[in-house]
Parts: sequence; C-alpha cells; structure tokens
Amino acid sequence: MQFIDTHIHLQDYKEKNTPQILASAKAVGVEGFVCASVQEEDWETIINLSKQDVSIIPALGIHPWSIAQVRPGWEKKLAQKLEEFPQAIVGECGLDRLKNSDWEKQQEIFITQLSLAKHYNRPLIIHCVKAQEMLTNIHSQLPKVFVLHSYYGKGEFMHQILQWGGYISFSFSILRHPQKEKIIRQVPSERLLLETDGPYQGLEKKENYPDNLPNLAETIAAIRGETIEHFSQQVYQNSQRFIHGK
Repeated sequence: MQFIDTHIHLQDYKEKNTPQILASAKAVGVEGFVCASVQEEDWETIINLSKQDVSIIPALGIHPWSIAQVRPGWEKKLAQKLEEFPQAIVGECGLDRLKNSDWEKQQEIFITQLSLAKHYNRPLIIHCVKAQEMLTNIHSQLPKVFVLHSYYGKGEFMHQILQWGGYISFSFSILRHPQKEKIIRQVPSERLLLETDGPYQGLEKKENYPDNLPNLAETIAAIRGETIEHFSQQVYQNSQRFIHGK
C-alpha cells in the first residue's frame, strides 16, 4: 500500500532528523510528504529539504498564528518563490479566531494568499478555526483546488466545503471528535485526504511521525466500512490529484 502525508511540518521536529523520519515512513509505504510552512522563515528551509529529497513537496505560506511576524514585501517574496518552484503548494494559511485578535490583518493576509494560489494555479492548504462564517463569505475567491486540513468542524460546514469543490483532510485529531463516525462516513471517497500534521496532533503527548499514517488509514477505513487496501488506494489517488492541482 502507498500513502502520502498531505500535511506535515518536517522543520519542527526535535527528537529525530529528517532523513530518519523519512526512512521510517517510507519503510511502511509513506512515499510523499507535503511539508507545510507557517511563516516566512520556514520557506527556505522547506525548499532546501525538497531539493534534498524529491518526495518532499514544499508548501509555502503564512499561518494566521504568525501574522505578527510578517515583514513588508512578504507577498512579493512568496510570489517569487512560487514562480521559482512550480511544484510548490500555497499554505498553510487561513483564519483562526482563537489564537489571534488582529482579525482584520488575518483576513488581509489570507485573501492575499488566495489570490496568489489562483494566479499561479496552485493548490491551497487552509487552516480554519472558529472562522467558518468568514470563509463562507469569501468562498468565491478560493482557488480551484483547496483542502481544509485536519478537519474538526461540524458536518454542516463540511458539506459546504465539499459543495465548493474542496478536499477534507483528517489527522488523528478527528478521532477525538464526538461525532467522528458520522463525519468520517459522510466525506465522499474521492474528496478525502489523510495527514499527520506531525510533529503535532498525535494521539499521545509526544512527537507524531509520518510512519503513523498507515495506522490512521486503517482506523478511518474501518469506520467507513472499507477494506484498507481499497481505501488506501483511493486516498493515494486523491493525494496525487490534490498535489498536482486537480
């Protein structure tokens, strides 16, 4: 079976280095890694990682938690990086009412990244926490291909995302959701992605590694009543389509 971790922060691990992490993951069939940035300082690190290993797909963006560190001209630098690296995805970016009070600046920076994703025809990774209304208001500005990563919202909002043509990605966090079975079963098979969001969002209070992804796949497949072979093949195909902007 083949897997792609569609959201991971390789730059943030402390206990193991990237070659160790990738080797362990590849040994269990995880053969691709979308490495998401959260701030401008991540971009060069992630690009260098992708140059060292072609299985790493860079995702370049500004996370809503990082807007206080944004420097003038960031959007021009991001545009330059996207031109330079046609395989790069835009993200992680989005809206979060829990962690940052500068709501106006969050919206401005997010909308700029939406525009760049549309202009360069790149997939977009969205972080959305307690901001469903705002995303609904601007959904017409979303690019053709986007994902709500580590989904933990309500079923009603998930259906809106699907109507807009988006993907839904699950990490281990969905297994804590009080309505996990209902939400997991309602995602159409062709719109579902998987991620670890490593080193974060594991089931235990320790670093979460991409070699855990097959375990997540087995759990989600069982909840959906599908064989792991069929489920993993479908999700792998979805991941390939997402990465290539389809």
